[in-house]
Amino acid sequence: MKDFRNSWDAFVKALTLWWGDWANQVLVSLSAVLLSLTVVLAVPAYVGVLEQARDLTHGVRTGIGGMWLGFRRELRRSLPWGLLNLAAVAVIGFTLWFYAYSSFMFAPALVVLITLIAVLYFVWQYFSLACYSLQEEKRIRLAWKNGWALMLTRPWLMLATGLLGAGLSFVSVRFFIPLALGSPALIALLGLTAVQKTLESDSVTSQAGAEGSK
Repeated sequence: MKDFRNSWDAFVKALTLWWGDWANQVLVSLSAVLLSLTVVLAVPAYVGVLEQARDLTHGVRTGIGGMWLGFRRELRRSLPWGLLNLAAVAVIGFTLWFYAYSSFMFAPALVVLITLIAVLYFVWQYFSLACYSLQEEKRIRLAWKNGWALMLTRPWLMLATGLLGAGLSFVSVRFFIPLALGSPALIALLGLTAVQKTLESDSVTSQAGAEGSK
């Protein structure tokens, strides 16, 4: 129950920050979408969005300037990450297509299994990117470890937040255009606030345990 409450708190905080800086977040999101049309620059563009979103969670509005600064600074490191995820999308997409139209007896079960694996993989990548933006040491493998550790220690919080992000993407595109215009920034803020909420909760718990042991 606590994880779901923290997930909701992270969502409310992200929405509040996003709405308070809506004009900047729309410009940031549109820039990221345009860069993402190249496909290979999708992850570097999202990293740029995360960089300015991190600043916003700290009370600093850097907007499009912060996004471009983060994009240029992290391009070399984030580009291979993007290519890896592009390859993952291609493999998962082809595998799902193959088994969806296969007459193999276990094909339906394999489709379900591969879909679950894909969801877990992309939720992991979503939070790994948020960890990468927050950590001082900019190493992709460290971000993967941190993202995986969060999923193992706070599975319901990460899953609930990840599903909120996915649902937000669908609703924004399908029903609410103003939300769609700034949805990449809002999704980035949601991932960051969820990770920050987890770290704050763990810090409080550790302090309480230390005081109780005295």
